[in-house]
Amino acid sequence: MTGGERRKVVGVGLACLDQLIRWKDAALPVHGNRVLDYAVQGGGLVGTALSAVTRLGGRAEWWGAVGSDWMGRMVLDSLTAEGIDVSQARVIEGGRGPMVLVCVDGATGERHFLYSVGRLDPQSEVGSLKRLRDAGCVLVDGTLRESTTRAADEARRLGVPVVADCQWGTGERVRDLLSHVDHAILGEGRTLRQEVGDDLRRACEIVREMGPQHVVVTLGARGLVSLEGDRFREMPAFPVEVVDTTGAGDVFHGAFCYGLVLGLSTGDNLQFSSATASLKCRHLGGRAGIPAFDEVVAFLQEHGVELGKA
Repeated sequence: MTGGERRKVVGVGLACLDQLIRWKDAALPVHGNRVLDYAVQGGGLVGTALSAVTRLGGRAEWWGAVGSDWMGRMVLDSLTAEGIDVSQARVIEGGRGPMVLVCVDGATGERHFLYSVGRLDPQSEVGSLKRLRDAGCVLVDGTLRESTTRAADEARRLGVPVVADCQWGTGERVRDLLSHVDHAILGEGRTLRQEVGDDLRRACEIVREMGPQHVVVTLGARGLVSLEGDRFREMPAFPVEVVDTTGAGDVFHGAFCYGLVLGLSTGDNLQFSSATASLKCRHLGGRAGIPAFDEVVAFLQEHGVELGKA
């Protein structure tokens, strides 16, 4: 590893407040059901990813927007508590949250999400481009379109890798996002299966045709696949006792960004990110179970993986 951990990860996109309820069995009626666990945590695609960066020992900065209400304040407080720089955040007067209600089925682990976006329109780009000069990676999720494009283009001009957390799709909005990034990481999702069936290499090829050089598709308990150049990888998931998978993808993205900053090879970085996301799943909520760097390294060693030996 290169010592590049002094360079920060800048995240442009969503941070929110997660309210989580773990039910005994979502198939049962509310009457007679039982809440097994409950938590309120910071959440959001980029917010949780950046939390993974700082838990692993890196530096992180968030570019995004929150409302001026108590939920917005809690979002900022949750990021600050993780050691994330929020100086570029925009507080929208009269806006709310944003907030997500996460219902977790205690019997199956399946999750159901209810969103409140909070009427958050910054009206202008968020974040100062000058702050990208000491960045080692930029993560975007496409929720702030103009700010995303502006930051991604400047990062690439500076030679800073750009990672996209994106949904499967071939629409104009997804194509536009992917044309500005180097690494695309997306979940399998129902739409992907409908379009390509079991041909996951073809799925990666379709995404790569939109712009990114490297494509990763995460498959939950089945691991992941990736395509970089002519190298197609299939990697199994690490076995853990799963309590809740909320935020696992976000944690993967954060770990992957930090791995880029550290200079990990692609293979090592995929193992590192997968292990970090797996360890998170032992706890309720996206941020509660994010491990420290040494814990991830020890976990990898237990499974016969030595970083830097690939």
